Amino acid sequence: MKRLNLLLFIIGVFILHISCSNTNDNTQFTLLSTNVTGVDFNNQLNEDNSFNYFTYPYIYMGGGVSVGDINNDNLDDIFFTGNMTPNKLFLNKGNLNFEDITSSSNTEGDNRWYTGSTMVDINNDGYLDIYVSVAGLDGIKNNELYINNGDDTFTEMAKEYGVDDIGNGVQATFFDYDKDGDLDLYVANYPMTSFDAPRSYYSYKMQNTEDHETDNLYRNDGSSFTKVTDEAGLRTYGLTLSATIGDLNNDSYPDIYISNDFSSPDFMYMNNGDGTFKDIVKESTNHTSFYGMGVDIADFNNDHYLDYIQVDMDAKDNRRSKANMASMNPELFWSTVNYGFHYQYMHNTLQLNRRVEGDKPFFSNISRLSGISSTDWSWGPLLADFDNDGWKDLFISNGTRREVNNKDYFNEIKLRPMSKDSLLYYTKQIPSEPIANFAFRNNKNLTFSDVSTDWGLDDKNFSNGATYADLDNDGDLEIIVNNIDQEAQIYRNNSINNYVRVELKGSEENVFGIDSRVYVETENSSQMQELTMTRGFQSSVAPYLNFGLGKDQLIKSLKVVWSNGNVQTLDNIKINSTVELNIINSSLPKEDDSELSNLYFENVDIVEHKHEENEYDDYIKEVLLPHENSRLGPGIVTGDINGDSLEDFIVGGAKDQSTAFYIQKSDGSFTNKNFAFSKAHSKYEDMDMILEDFDNDGDKDLYIVSGGNEFDPNTPILKDRLYVNNGSGSFSYNENSIPQNYSSGMRVTSNDFDKDGDMDLFVGGRVVPGSYPLPADSYLLENLSDSNGIKFINVNESQFPFKDIGLVTSSVWTDYNNDGWTDLIVVGEWTPIRFLKNIEGNFTEDTSLIDVDSTRGWWYDIISEDFDKDGDMDLVIGNLGNNYKYQTSGDETFDIFYNDFDKNNSGDIVLSYYNDGEQYPLRGRQCSSDQIPAIKTKFQDYDAFSIATLEDVYSEPDLENSLHYFTKTFSSVYLENNGNSFKMSKLPVLSQLSSVNKILSKDIDKDGYMDIIISGNMYNSEVETPRNDGSVGVYLNYNPDTGFEAIPTKESGLFLNGDVKDMEIININKIDYIISAKNDDLIEFTKIK
Repeated sequence: MKRLNLLLFIIGVFILHISCSNTNDNTQFTLLSTNVTGVDFNNQLNEDNSFNYFTYPYIYMGGGVSVGDINNDNLDDIFFTGNMTPNKLFLNKGNLNFEDITSSSNTEGDNRWYTGSTMVDINNDGYLDIYVSVAGLDGIKNNELYINNGDDTFTEMAKEYGVDDIGNGVQATFFDYDKDGDLDLYVANYPMTSFDAPRSYYSYKMQNTEDHETDNLYRNDGSSFTKVTDEAGLRTYGLTLSATIGDLNNDSYPDIYISNDFSSPDFMYMNNGDGTFKDIVKESTNHTSFYGMGVDIADFNNDHYLDYIQVDMDAKDNRRSKANMASMNPELFWSTVNYGFHYQYMHNTLQLNRRVEGDKPFFSNISRLSGISSTDWSWGPLLADFDNDGWKDLFISNGTRREVNNKDYFNEIKLRPMSKDSLLYYTKQIPSEPIANFAFRNNKNLTFSDVSTDWGLDDKNFSNGATYADLDNDGDLEIIVNNIDQEAQIYRNNSINNYVRVELKGSEENVFGIDSRVYVETENSSQMQELTMTRGFQSSVAPYLNFGLGKDQLIKSLKVVWSNGNVQTLDNIKINSTVELNIINSSLPKEDDSELSNLYFENVDIVEHKHEENEYDDYIKEVLLPHENSRLGPGIVTGDINGDSLEDFIVGGAKDQSTAFYIQKSDGSFTNKNFAFSKAHSKYEDMDMILEDFDNDGDKDLYIVSGGNEFDPNTPILKDRLYVNNGSGSFSYNENSIPQNYSSGMRVTSNDFDKDGDMDLFVGGRVVPGSYPLPADSYLLENLSDSNGIKFINVNESQFPFKDIGLVTSSVWTDYNNDGWTDLIVVGEWTPIRFLKNIEGNFTEDTSLIDVDSTRGWWYDIISEDFDKDGDMDLVIGNLGNNYKYQTSGDETFDIFYNDFDKNNSGDIVLSYYNDGEQYPLRGRQCSSDQIPAIKTKFQDYDAFSIATLEDVYSEPDLENSLHYFTKTFSSVYLENNGNSFKMSKLPVLSQLSSVNKILSKDIDKDGYMDIIISGNMYNSEVETPRNDGSVGVYLNYNPDTGFEAIPTKESGLFLNGDVKDMEIININKIDYIISAKNDDLIEFTKIK
């Protein structure tokens, strides 16, 4: 009986342990219960009629959490800040068990509204102190500094140190900005501002910022700090939600990224190295998040350049997106841009560091490609290697205590008068829905996978501040989260991969070596981390670095670059160990100038010419147009116009801008030449152009495609033009040489398709103006020129039955089947890749080469070369890319329906997408009802519309009777010709960062195989869709064994930023250059070395 009782007791204890710890070691993380950890902090809010959302709208921003070993027992302790509850400090006792020492340590604070916190050894005594930010509706807002007494107690001494900042504090960060060896302080403040403040208010306040409104920089002067905000050039007005440090341009000086809420612009402050900073955010990014929340800076792709993530409020879920999320409208968007506040969009941005030119880095947002753009109401992002595989993953804290953007609720209460004694009632009626935090595993290819559920991190919360630390010293990182009205959470990490922990012992004035970089190289990876404490939102990490090693068994080298520039390297380090490095063992580095020695490309200044787009609002006629079709130019063409054996170039003009002719001189300079027709023909919109000797007289004539969306359809302004060369570079307009085709065109290509000895033309029609997605007519023009002059006619439909082939964007002539007749391949928006086989001058569609539906995309350019040198012609085709709001996956297509849904004699556009397996309208209730007002009657509120499927909104019969296109892929691809079929494969991931508008082929590395250069972007998207601006061009080197390899910008030198619509190669003084033509921007010259 005693044995049985003992057995039952043991089983009971085991069950109790399991239930208390919520153990599930099959997941990456296990949520530990309060009973196990002893951590019982709850950031409880106590709202009443005088203090609630309506009196203090910032009430749900929550608290932070910081970690560090405050008593030097080699165990990380935890400090939580409370808004309306005391702060709490928990001492780590080992085995993930903690003791609450708040009261005895004197760290609970008073009745202030505490927000962010960070641990730092501010007085260099070897013990971590705690700096705490303060905000709140009123009362004392001075930040606090708890000085560690070395006996588990603290003394508040912010005023004595001169750092009791008076702003509405959010967070602070410590760094050595002036590189004098000690740690200075940057304080981030969020001045209370009405949520509906106009952009003019921000603009005024940025020029007239008061002391309690600005962020502040405090210089460490030894025993105290001096405020040097103005001297450093940092006085500014911004709704700052995080300030994060990192050496973004690799010059060894720490820079600052300031993430600002609402329309107030972010700041990327580059450290000038002389005690001052300069904001370059508009020069170094193409856009930022709108509701900029937390930021983390880290090298997530292991290229030794710091990247960063900024989170926003954009729901992944269709229902929450349409019911609870704010929406961008054109007035708000363009006023933000026009006030100089940069392009800002409502989604997370993951900014990939592409290169550093001089002292300026450049970043491309790749959040859509990476799969992390939409994580709901997000606060704190953390980039860290949570599974210890050698690649940094991503955790995002998430949630808002009440849905303060719920459209239905706030529309309803606008109609009700609210007395002061009813504010609590109305506050509690605001909808509330806890949501899960997000975890993303790094796929090692610039993309991430959502592993929130797989990793055991899908508990639904109202989370704000979060951090990570190795709380149990087992070599992996636990996650600690501060929640509103819920207990804080500690997630134990169950990683089984190898690791190395690096601890730095710096100088006497920077004992932990803050701002230093550590590089770890194994047989399979090369990583870099920079030691910065403040990360994410209102939180900070411990002062050491943890490197995951995966299954690697040996660390080949470990190098630290100290904050003073000294270097120390260790070789053959043992895995699963802690490595301590001391700055006294470091030395000055050796000079290294090899980084820029092997670049293939260099941008140079040759001709200053700007394409100037005319003002036109496409959305007046087409409310739900996905992008402006009036901003698709210019085209560009190169060739010897005047017969002097020097290549000239021609750039198309927008409406009211003349076509530009540039003639090359013998010294490599250019002169701009005008013609008699130049001014009169500026009324046209030039889309594309081609130089060919159409009359076989030995000089190049010019054909220009007319297009645009601002004109009436089927009118003469859409007619193309042909200009005859007189042999010496003068052109005359020949109106009767081409048919009276009034179609809004896009691209022209030439070939002698009928083998009669002259060049014929295919002109691809783009779109019927004002009626997207109706395709404009396309034409095959046969050259019948004779001694009387140039003459083209339309090939009859029996010979070429493809007048309505689609919204054509590009075409290429190539003999893909090696039968001696040049075939035509046509691509476009919403089209498949269409192979038109030339059978002795007659064309028929060949659908035997590839699964047609699988090729439906938004294609923008196509070229043909025998890349693999196997005797047949292969293809490279540029698509929209995988970094856009529009996505496809398997059978989940992206669709468009066009019909007169409301029977008002006007066509309506309906875009649809899939979310969790269901097809929904892409646009929300407001936008959709702007096009079809009856939608507001059918769906009385946003909540009803948020769960309505596509068929619920538009009805199955109407959809079935619509013009319907769909896409299956947005990837740019390589089609390898296998003789009787094509094998389609995606181009490398760097090719997918934006739309590919132009592809050039050239053997750049002179290995005998043709390489390609691609460029693009699409700046003309509607404002709810972040513009496609992630491309800076890519050089793709072809290797016969491995195919195309994308050479990163920092290695190739290729940098083609902007809205590139066309590019060509031109020879100047026996050197080849690329000319890039950009919409509403300067042309650019790039030297090919």
